[in-house]
Formats: sequence, structure tokens, C-alpha cells
Amino acid sequence: MKRQMVDMLADLIKIPSDPFSDKQEVLDYVQSFTDQLHMRNTLFGDATTPALLAEYGQAGIVLSGHLDTPPIGDYWSFSQSQLASGRMYGRGAADMKGTVIAMLQAAQDLVARKIPVALALTTDEETTMQGAMALAKTLPMRRAKAIVVGEPTGLRVAYAEKGVLDLAIETRGKAAHGAMPHLGENAISKMMRILRGLEGFKGRIAHPELGSVTMNIGTFNGGTRLNVVPNKCTAEVDIRFPPPYSPDQLYREIEEHLRRIKTPFTLRRIVSMPSVQIDPASEHVRILQEVSSAESAVLVHASEAVYYTQVNPRVVIFGAGEEELSHQANEYVKVEAVARAAEVYKKYAQRLSVARAG
Repeated sequence: MKRQMVDMLADLIKIPSDPFSDKQEVLDYVQSFTDQLHMRNTLFGDATTPALLAEYGQAGIVLSGHLDTPPIGDYWSFSQSQLASGRMYGRGAADMKGTVIAMLQAAQDLVARKIPVALALTTDEETTMQGAMALAKTLPMRRAKAIVVGEPTGLRVAYAEKGVLDLAIETRGKAAHGAMPHLGENAISKMMRILRGLEGFKGRIAHPELGSVTMNIGTFNGGTRLNVVPNKCTAEVDIRFPPPYSPDQLYREIEEHLRRIKTPFTLRRIVSMPSVQIDPASEHVRILQEVSSAESAVLVHASEAVYYTQVNPRVVIFGAGEEELSHQANEYVKVEAVARAAEVYKKYAQRLSVARAG
């Protein structure tokens, strides 16, 4: 079983699944495996970024993962799917192809034991999450005894995560010759004032584990030529916020904060997703902690749990891989962590099956 697991992980990592790749190949790979298990496969979501729901039995556990990754990027010291010192390297190894393989391995065992299980696998988690939105509308997701979102938690049981508010900011100026800047209005200078002010925003809410609002100025574009006063500048900012902040509340606070700078700007939402707060004392979380003997955790990044918690309160986050390795060069997952995750998923499904039968 372990040899099969390692081979499958290497195969899955080698399949391109970044935003510019055709997602059919990576989806076909997992679907061929669920076909062999005689699970009932149904596709949801957009045709270019489909989501797969593979079911065996009813009202059991749902193991939820995503197959897509960011681009590989530069500055790698290891090749894709290289195995070294018990670590499998490659884009998506930690986030979260290692965990997907653990889920497939667990499903294989659970089907053999005739224990209900479903796999919910998407191909657009890193971009639009349309697949998760579509899956959230299905009865299997709503009726599941538990939904385990397999984000990289380092084999800890996570019960909260930050929300996302991505903003586009634009400033306008007046073009003029670079030798006569006094005749124009520099849009980049205006944007610099706005961004300096934005970096001073702290927010009014903090979470005991997740802390306060953080932000990253991710893109900055302005000007057309060196010798022309720029008449337009845009910047995009990725903001992460803890519960119980709502996206609307945070947007209002940020807008009010920026208005005090007395520099004209326009503000537009790009992405808005609420934070997630699951009761750590709830039964489904407690059982997973007992089965895994794991510590609890919180996540600073967002996941598809944001949509599943809206239709089913029995959501928990648990996976192989470390959160800090996500999207990094030389991303890896420990093979033993993948094997351990598979065992935890199996034991968790068995416990929930017994509880259901009782």
C-alpha cells in the first residue's frame, strides 16, 4: 500500500495543474482511481474547472481536497516529484496533493470495509472556488456526518481560518512632460500616499489565536514612460482578517481610514470571503482529535471550508503538509505524514460510522 501511495503521489505531482493548465488530465487521474473503487462519480461546476464528487454509500464522511496549484515558479533545488530523505518535493506536494493521495488511499480501504465515504475534489481552489460553491449545494455535502477539508495543517486539527478581502485601488492624475512636472498631477505619488496610509491600518478586532488584520501589497502599476507624468496608477492589496470580522465591516473601516488621507482614490473589491470559526468543543472536532491524538490549530489562509460551513456545521480541517510550505520553492510533504493522514481519515470514518449506526 505504501509503495502504491508513493507512486501515486509522484504521478499526481507531475501532472500540471496550475491556473494555465488544462485540468482534465489531473481530474482524469483521480477519477480513474475512484472508478476502480466503483464509487459513483458526478461532475459539478464549470467545464473548464470541474469538481468531482465520488460517493460510496450515504451520509458518511466527506474528504474534501483540491487538485490545482499555483505555478511552479523559479529557484527550485529539487525536481518535481523528487524523493529525498523521506520527503516528496514538488508544486502542490504540501498544498495539497499529498493529502489528496491520503484521501484516495483512505477511500480505497473504507470502500473495501463497506464504510460510507465520499470524495469532494476541486480544480479551482487557488482561483475562484466555483467548484466548492457548486459542491456545497449538493445533498451529500449537506448531510455528511463530517466534512474534512484537507488543507496542510501539519497533522493538526484546525478549527478556524482567516477571511479574505482583496482590493483594487486606483488613483488618477494629469499627464504632463516629465521635465515640467508642475504642469501635471502624479498618480503614482498619490498612490504612494494611499498605500503608506493603508499600511497604518490595524483594524479594531483581533482573534486570540489568529491575531489581527494583515495585508500584502501584491501588485503596483503606473506610468507609461520615464519622461511622462503618470495620469493613472493601480495597486492590488491582499488583506486577511480574523473572525468575527465580516468582509463588509472591514471594507467600511478601510474605506473610512483611507478617506482621512485626503487624496482622491477609487476602491473596488476583487475577492471577498468570510472567515471561518468552528466550535473547537463540538463533537466532530473532539472525535477527530481523539482519533489523531493531534493538537488543535488555526490557519491564516482561506480554504473551501468557507463554503462548506455555510451548509454543514460539521466541518473540520486536517491534512498532511505544513502551511508554511505552501506556494514556496522546494515545497514538499513528508511521505510518513501522508501515510499518517490516510490512517487518521480511515479511523475517523470508522468512528463516525459506528456513531451513525448507534
